[in-house]
Amino acid sequence: MHEVNILIVDDVNAVRFQVKDLLRGMGFRKVQSVGTTAEAKVLLDTEEFQLILCDWHMEPMDGIAFLREVRTSSNPKIAQVSFIMVTGESTKEKVVEAVTAGVDDYIVKPLTIGQVQNRVLGVLTKKKIL
Repeated sequence: MHEVNILIVDDVNAVRFQVKDLLRGMGFRKVQSVGTTAEAKVLLDTEEFQLILCDWHMEPMDGIAFLREVRTSSNPKIAQVSFIMVTGESTKEKVVEAVTAGVDDYIVKPLTIGQVQNRVLGVLTKKKIL
């Protein structure tokens, strides 16, 4: 778990801190967080990540648009990165929209330790990263 590089993208500082703290408690040491998708895009161009946890509602580019951009990247390391949407959106339509866009998993806020652990470990195991 020490070698897995994780990126948290959320415009709420408290959420970024909470998720980062949960992931560090799970043994992940390479955890970075940013407040905008623009900052995330800069990091994706300079570093390799195995997992992105991203909020849906952000400005100016929201998480679903960012997911679509990631999935259509010409760089295969970016296009194939594991992606978990972390959001308050819980309607069936929003979940289907995220799945159609290529999300690997979906966590509905408010977050619990069990939710984050199960989803993160599940995605990383499924993708054979762990």
